[in-house]
Formats: sequence, C-alpha cells, structure tokens
Amino acid sequence: MRKIGTRLGFGAALLLTGVSAQAQTTADQSAVDDEDAIIVTGTKTGATLLQDTPLAVTAFSADMLEKTGIKDIRDLAAVTPNLLVTQNASFSQVYIRGIGSNNVFGGSDPSSTIHLDGVYLARPASYLSNFLDVERIEVLRGPQGTLYGRNSVGGTINVISRKPGNMFEGKMQATYGSYNFARVEGYVSGPVVEDKLAASFSIIGSRRDGYLENVVPGVGDADNERTIGARGQLRFTPSTPLEIIIRTDYLHSDDALAGYIKMLQPTTDPLANSVISDLHKIAVNIRPTSNRRQWGSAAEINYDLMPGMQLKSLTAYRANRLTQVGDTDGTALNVRRTDQFENQHQISQEFNLVGSTGGLTYILGAYYFNEHIDVAAAVTTFPTVRAGFSPTINTDALAGFAQGSYAFTDWLTVTAGVRYTSETKRLDQYALNTSLITGLPLAGNPLSYSVEDTYNAWTPKFGIELRPADGVLLYASATKGFKSGGFNFASRNPNQGFDPEMLWSYEAGAKLDLLNNLMRLNATAFHYDYSDLQVQSFLSPGVVDITNASDAKVDGMELEGQLRPARWLRIGGNVAYLDARYKNYTSALLAGNIPYDASGNRLNLAPKWSYSVFAELNTDVGDGSIFARGEYNYRSRQFFTAENAGLDTQAAYALLNASVGYTFPGDKFELMAFGRNLTDREYVTSTASFASGRVGRVGEPRTYGIRAVVKF
Repeated sequence: MRKIGTRLGFGAALLLTGVSAQAQTTADQSAVDDEDAIIVTGTKTGATLLQDTPLAVTAFSADMLEKTGIKDIRDLAAVTPNLLVTQNASFSQVYIRGIGSNNVFGGSDPSSTIHLDGVYLARPASYLSNFLDVERIEVLRGPQGTLYGRNSVGGTINVISRKPGNMFEGKMQATYGSYNFARVEGYVSGPVVEDKLAASFSIIGSRRDGYLENVVPGVGDADNERTIGARGQLRFTPSTPLEIIIRTDYLHSDDALAGYIKMLQPTTDPLANSVISDLHKIAVNIRPTSNRRQWGSAAEINYDLMPGMQLKSLTAYRANRLTQVGDTDGTALNVRRTDQFENQHQISQEFNLVGSTGGLTYILGAYYFNEHIDVAAAVTTFPTVRAGFSPTINTDALAGFAQGSYAFTDWLTVTAGVRYTSETKRLDQYALNTSLITGLPLAGNPLSYSVEDTYNAWTPKFGIELRPADGVLLYASATKGFKSGGFNFASRNPNQGFDPEMLWSYEAGAKLDLLNNLMRLNATAFHYDYSDLQVQSFLSPGVVDITNASDAKVDGMELEGQLRPARWLRIGGNVAYLDARYKNYTSALLAGNIPYDASGNRLNLAPKWSYSVFAELNTDVGDGSIFARGEYNYRSRQFFTAENAGLDTQAAYALLNASVGYTFPGDKFELMAFGRNLTDREYVTSTASFASGRVGRVGEPRTYGIRAVVKF
C-alpha cells in the first residue's frame, strides 16, 4: 500500500503538467508557442487540434522525434503511456493498454496496428522501418473499430509523411555513435511547377554492430543493423478542388536481428552456462540472419465536391519479403535451427466522404483489402528430423462504415458510428517431415489440406463531448473492437483454427488547458470487456499452439501533462495504471502441453504501473541556441506468459535518456549529442520456451552518439 500511495502521489504531482512531450493547444494560443500546436487527423474528418480531439491520442512532431532520438516504433514506448513494443527477430509485437499479440506469423494478424499515410500495414515483419521524412506520429490508444477497422482492437499508430509544397526545403543529417553506429539521412522537397506540381525525395542508410556478443568463435555477434531505404512523393494540384498525391517507398535490411536466442537458465551446454549472468553475451553456433525487403505505392485523391464536402480515395499496393534464420536452441550445441520465409503482398482501396452541415460532421466510408502470403518454415532438430510447413494464406476483407458527430450547442456534441466487416481467410497447407538420417519423408508425409472461414462483425461507437469552458474538453465513449480469426501456419490438423477477438471499451477523459495555456493536463480512465482473445503458447521446442483464451478484463487510468514555468523550460510526463487480467482462462498450457488454470493472472506485457518524466530547455546563446532534454522512464514487473511465474517475467526497471544540442546562428546547422539507457540497465522485453529452456529477447544496452544536421 505504501508503494501504491507513493506512485499515486507521483501521479498527483503530474497534475501540474499537460498532454505529451510535444503537447497540443486549443483555439486560444495567446500564451503558447507555435510548436505546441500539433494538428492531428486521427478522426479522419479533417485536421483538428490535438487538445480539441476527443480521443486518447499522443502525438509527436518531426522536431520532437529528432530531439528525443526516436527512430522507429520501439522508441515510442518510452514516451507514450501504456505502449510496449517487443519483437521476435524481424516480427514486431505491439501492445497498447495490454492488448497485443505474440502471434505474428502468417495466418494470424496483429491486435494493435500501424498505418502509413492511411494505409494499413498488414504484416508485423514490416513494422521495424526507420521513420523517414515524417511530419508527425499519432498513437491512438483504445479500439479503433469504426473508422480504422481491421484488427485495430488495441489501438493504432499513424505515421504521417511530410507533404511537398511550394517552398523549397531540405535537410541532411549524419549520426555516429557507439557500436559503430552510422546513419545518413535526408530529404529535399519543393515545387516542380509552382501551385501545380510539387515533389519530395528522401533517403536513409544505416549500419550498426551487434548489441549481443557471441562468445562462440567464428560465428559472429547478433542484433546488428544494415538498412537502406528511400521514399518519393508527387503532389498534383491541377485545380482548386483537386489534390492527387502519389507515394512510393522501398526499404532493404540485411541484419542479424536477434529473436529468442539469449538463454536465461542453465542448460546442457557449458559455454552457454558461462554467460547466463550477462544478458549482452550469448553462445549460439548459428548466427541469426534476417533479410527484409519491403516496398509499396499509394495514390491519394482528395476532391472538394462542394463547400463542406470532400471525397477521398486511397489506393495502395504493398509487399514484404522476409528470409530469416535462427538458432532456436539458444546454445553453442548443434541442436535446433529454424528457417523462415514469408512473401506477402496486399492491395487495399478505401473511399471516404467527409462533410459538415449545420451542427453535423460526418464520414461515410467503404474499404476493401486483399492479401496473399506464401510461407516456408522449417524447424530442424539435429540429427533426426526436419519439420517443414509451406502454407499459402489468402484474405479478402470488405467493410462499410459511417460516423457522425452533432453539435447540439457550443458545449455539447454527441457521436455515433458503426462499421460492418466481412472477412474470408483461407489456408492451403503443405507439410513435410523429413528424416535427416535417410533423407526420406516420414510416415504420413507429405500432408496437404485446405481450410477456410469467414468472420463478420458489427463494431459501433457512441460518444459524448462537453466543452463547458475555453480550454476544457470532457468526453466519454463506448466502442467495440474486432480482430479477425485465423489459422496456425505450423499445424498439421485440418480442423485447426481460432475465432475472432472482440473487445468493448468504455472510456472517459478530460483535456485541460490551464494557467493561460501554460499548463496542459489530460486524463483518461477506461474499462475493457475482452472476449475470445487469441493466445500463442510455446508447447515444446519448435511447436506452438494458438487458441482463444476465453475472456479478460482491463481497467486502467492514464495521465499526461506538461508545464511551461518559463518560455525556455518545459517539464512534464505521463503516468499509467493498468489492471489487465484473464477472467476465465481454464485451458492454459504450460510447456510440454500441460494444462493449468490461468484465471486471474495478468495479461502479457501489461505492467501495473509505468511512468515517464522529462525536462527540456531551449534558450538563446548569442546568435545561436542551446537545447537539452532528459527523460526517465519506469515500468513495474511484466509477465510474458499467462503462467505469471518463473523466468517468463521481467522485474521493474527504469531507463534514463538524455540529449543536448546547439543550433548555430542562422538556424542552418545543428550539433547534438545523445545517450539512451545511460545507466546500462539490463532487461528483457519478452521470452519464449521453444528452445532448450527459457530464452529471451534482450533490450538495448547503453548507446550514445553525436549528430550533425544541415538545413537548406
């Protein structure tokens, strides 16, 4: 109780602060710098001030991303309440308010999603891209089942690119740091034909040595980085009501991304046992490799049909190709190897009609999605057998949605909306177990079958907004989230499959601008009723099972804040409380396929307490200026399996990040020094048991570096 009281006291202290590290504003900006006025588009009904948007959303401008050193979605977790990101090698696992999934392979889908310029990214293997030439990031917490739909049951992360315009501008920056980290990135943007055609082009190249030292001679370290990518945009404005934006991007990574290769318990291998006490040393005889290529194109058309009514079309094609090898016994012994290949492409089309008339603001939409995935996976257990699975998965999804908000008065607005989704998924399996001794298929092999299912859902939303005074927004909502069902790609059972997840969310919040807009304060409380959540269990080496784990409930509170006691000083942070538990999970499975009752246990990656505090200063020095920022992030104990015991847990830990920089006179050249995890805290972000015992995914060690920026 004393600990809880201390943390509640800390939360009360945060009441003196506002919405996020780059907080937003209301219509009255008399006392707030322009950098505080973040515009968001998360409602899909046009641009709104973040502080006047009735959603639990945290947003980051491009300037904020640069100053905090946020380079991809993993870094967002340090400054966003109730957001956690881990990974299984190339596959990201995103958890928002305890809602996420470690079931990230073909045949299944994420529970919390990412959209790039409005385009849904279907495969978790495409999430680890560096942010490149972005205008802002929006993290929407809570189910987004009505407007975003597909699998956004936990929430979604919107990545919004910078649009090219009539102003010619560009930036180049180079970074060098520990582990021989080197990155060069930049963009150029400007008019081709003034007022008619603008273009932008950006590029990134990055490399880094491995974070994990492999003590096995001649094999090589793990968790390195080799990435190159580019993005181009063309923006046509041939007439006043018409805007056409063509976007294309490409990324290639050739890494040694580490998944679950750090042995956490004694094993039969003395070399692996010798480094158990050091999380940043491993002993594996097979170096992990990960070769990823992803690319895509999108055409966005915006047309003003008449004053107050706009039609939007978003057409997109994306592809993702992954080849990955891992040592899935976590030792220097030649026991087990896993090879994975995934070749995916998707096509999507969305139409939105957005308008306003009188007190009504509305959106009508239709959405189509088609995905094709070819998978080839093999688990080789030396010296006996190689188990191979080569399924093809096809998905067709169609949805229609409508939502309207009606302002009865200046201070009272109500919202209602609904989405209907129909999704068909088909898996064509080909499985082949082969003897390594004879080279021949085992009895009963090869095996092939086809299985198909259709999932339908209504996902409504109801909300109310009150604005009793300037700078005060109170809101409440009831929303439903839906995640489609699917299949276990590594199953030999033609009757296999799992049902959709459903989640009802009840949420109330307040957004306040106080002290003449010098202080921001946002608070949210929520309750989730969660049914049929999908859980992946590691039963034995190389064998997983995916089932619906009955019901769960989630209760939580979030508080974000910011205070500007002086124009040169900004302090703030966030605190989050989360009580996320299984309700009736009597069919949980331990490693070895041993059943047990997990009812009442906590959900994965759902710490009870987490908070982040920061202090930031900007002040002139001569004709230049100095910037400095420090962040302290804390999370209480987390669990990685429903068992809530043993080595599948991470004790409470905190991370310290800092950066300092100088902008030279003329605002064209900057130098910055930065450090992350400055105390070099060792921790794991998730665990698994498909190796020769418990293995973990290790968090990043202490890193530091310098960055030079040139603007033109």
